[in-house]
Amino acid sequence: MIIKDGANIQGLKLEMRPVLMYANRIWKKHGKELAITSGMDGTHHASSLHYYGYAVDLRTRYFSDKEKDTVASELKHMLGDGYDVITEKDHIHAEYQAILW
Repeated sequence: MIIKDGANIQGLKLEMRPVLMYANRIWKKHGKELAITSGMDGTHHASSLHYYGYAVDLRTRYFSDKEKDTVASELKHMLGDGYDVITEKDHIHAEYQAILW
């Protein structure tokens, strides 16, 4: 697992540990190294969970669209309820949403 230069994962909440653990496993299964591209850093929507330590963005530029959807589906399945996994144009956004319930 690598962290993109400038990405900040300091301050991520404990609930994000499964995201990183499972994503690392899934990326390896698909022959890629997991890269975290955003955590507590970056510019996001004002209500983004990034700012609270409950979201990360994961690199997908080396996956085809089909493989990206497969990886996102596998991650969502492993994380289960309480987490949201969203496929974006150039990354997968994963967040812990149980705090909103």
